[in-house]
Amino acid sequence: MSNTNAAKLIIENIQLLEQSKKMIEDEIGVKLHEAVDKVIKEHIDSFGEWEGCYQFLEEGYIAFAPNNWKAKISNKFHQNFYARYSLSSESSETDQEGNEWWLSSFLKNDIERVIFNFYPWYDNFKEKVNNKKWKEFSNEQNQLIPQIEQLGFKYNATNGSWYLVVDGIEPAVFIESYENDDLEDALTPITEALDTLKQAHPYFDQIVQAAITKFGRIDSEDAA
Repeated sequence: MSNTNAAKLIIENIQLLEQSKKMIEDEIGVKLHEAVDKVIKEHIDSFGEWEGCYQFLEEGYIAFAPNNWKAKISNKFHQNFYARYSLSSESSETDQEGNEWWLSSFLKNDIERVIFNFYPWYDNFKEKVNNKKWKEFSNEQNQLIPQIEQLGFKYNATNGSWYLVVDGIEPAVFIESYENDDLEDALTPITEALDTLKQAHPYFDQIVQAAITKFGRIDSEDAA
């Protein structure tokens, strides 16, 4: 479709687009965010001694980590751990253009996908760690532990991070679940990705423990 024809189609349907935007953001999107919060929290709770921040509806933010990665206690979840997993979008790792709405990214599409990623929190190590130091360390770890990529994670050498792409939801499956007022049924790709993350977790734990050994563990005075 040419730009002229696309513009004509948009102009002719501008009110429908306005209504669609409001419905996506105020109704469908809210129900999706609520379901994602619930499904991920329940799945992570089944892992055992893990903690999480599940505020996808309120803040667009979900992160979680095992208790043995905790370095301190503060009112900001992500700052409490040597590293954590979080829900994000693929464009955050690739710097490519993403979708306008999370709904688009959760559905099968050719532009943007949802991911789970692994990131450190530099300030919790005794030695001053910056992006350059972490990348050198993570590059080495990626070579030492190929099992992470073998499980489907991608390594981002620019950030020194790993991420797992979540399969998109088939639109027909999403529609059926939405009509049944049970979007949790459509989020099987999320739980399947979390199961893969759980398989990879022992390798990420090796990385965190190696980082603590290399960069040092903060003590109670440092964490205060």
